[in-house]
Amino acid sequence: MPISLPFLIGHCICSILLAFSCWWLFKINIRWVSLFTILFFISEPAVFLIWGPFRYEGLYIVDFFVFLFLAKGTVQFYDFLKNQEAVIRVLFWAAVFVFFGAVVLTSVSEINLRHDPLTFWSYVSKNIPKADNLNNLADAFYKVKKFDQAEAYYQKAATADPKSIRAYEGLSQLAQEQQHWGQVIDSSQKIIELNPQLPQAYFSLGEAYRILGQSKEAVETYSHLLELFPDNEKIDVQVIEAYGRAIADNPQNALYKEKREEVLDDYEGLSKRKNYSAADYYNLGFLYEQVGGKEEAVRFYTKAVQMKPDYKDALYNLANLYRDGGNYKIAMALYDRLVHFHPKFVPGYLNMGEIFNALGDQARARQFYLKVIDLDPENGDAYLNLGYLSESQGDLNEAVNYYEKTVEVTPKNAEGYYNLGNVYASLGQNGEAIASYLKTVAINPRHQDAYVNLSILSFKSHDFQGAIHYLEQAKTLGYNPPAEYLKTLEPYRK
Repeated sequence: MPISLPFLIGHCICSILLAFSCWWLFKINIRWVSLFTILFFISEPAVFLIWGPFRYEGLYIVDFFVFLFLAKGTVQFYDFLKNQEAVIRVLFWAAVFVFFGAVVLTSVSEINLRHDPLTFWSYVSKNIPKADNLNNLADAFYKVKKFDQAEAYYQKAATADPKSIRAYEGLSQLAQEQQHWGQVIDSSQKIIELNPQLPQAYFSLGEAYRILGQSKEAVETYSHLLELFPDNEKIDVQVIEAYGRAIADNPQNALYKEKREEVLDDYEGLSKRKNYSAADYYNLGFLYEQVGGKEEAVRFYTKAVQMKPDYKDALYNLANLYRDGGNYKIAMALYDRLVHFHPKFVPGYLNMGEIFNALGDQARARQFYLKVIDLDPENGDAYLNLGYLSESQGDLNEAVNYYEKTVEVTPKNAEGYYNLGNVYASLGQNGEAIASYLKTVAINPRHQDAYVNLSILSFKSHDFQGAIHYLEQAKTLGYNPPAEYLKTLEPYRK
């Protein structure tokens, strides 16, 4: 159980309050005040880690007054001992130092022992094997990607409490992470059996059915969810998005298309039964955009912006639609309004730069890309676009710098590595180019152009078998090589 900053601030305030109370209320010498304040300050975090936040507040208050009156009693006892034999006073100070040392050692030991959730909940669940503690330990294992241990403890939690919805939710989430869709179905059905009013269980169940190709069961699941929550707009939107994913994966499935249209009609009807808000218009625009109704999307986004001129998402999506339709003038005006109301909205500046680049104004485009980097130094798209500009202007060394920065901040950026390889090849650095292309295909195994360039550079490097191998990879992706190149490679085939 990590100690949070608010806890530390509050603990410091309470420690100061304890010191002030000892000094002002009991008129204790400042040295005794310092001693007991230090003991209180270093011992309470250990108590917090042992007992956790749920039972801690009352214990903390008790400890505060214990230390307060312990300080008073100790001082009074010490005053009594002043008139006793010296050996008694020595024994008293020895006891004080032993107590002080024990508190310090115990506190340090407990803090070291329970400095992270995994260690803490391992300790707690071992001593108190209740379902909540086992679930917390399973969550801790899940966060560190130890999925086998996480699953084992979720199962133990479900065994300890067969009605623990949290345990089944953890098992469902874990199964989705590992793409064990049969387990997702079992866990989601168990959650619905325990509590039929949890929408996420239906979405997980429908998603599992969809991926397993059981479209009828997926539709039945979503339909049942809509029956349970007939006037819930958020669920309508999520169901429409779920059908959108289903159609993207199964474009020939008429059932998904039919059901999505039904839900979309119901959602629009629900919106009409109440006063339209800007959010309602935005949601309608978003949903129509998902189903390909761009004209309707533009109409509803426009109404949302008319009602709320600084509506960030509506402005951005509307500008994107005009940009995609080639109407750069209106798109630029909308992006300009967007960044006026939201001056730190990075995608707006990025898209404005791309429009200026498309219009041939590379100087203005560069200004916007640099603005993006100023707001977001880790934005790989801005570095990639700056690399394009530098490469197109013939400044290859600057292009290398930008592309290298691209893959530094976004290591999974296949296009960044591919463009870096192109520039290295133009500079005659074939080894570096080959390395960049290999990283490209490692990230995106279907990058046809990278395989083609690997084949050409391998041939130039006299790696003829490599040239043949990479060419075959490109051909499997649809590349049709020139007959002359095939003829050149023919003598080197085994």
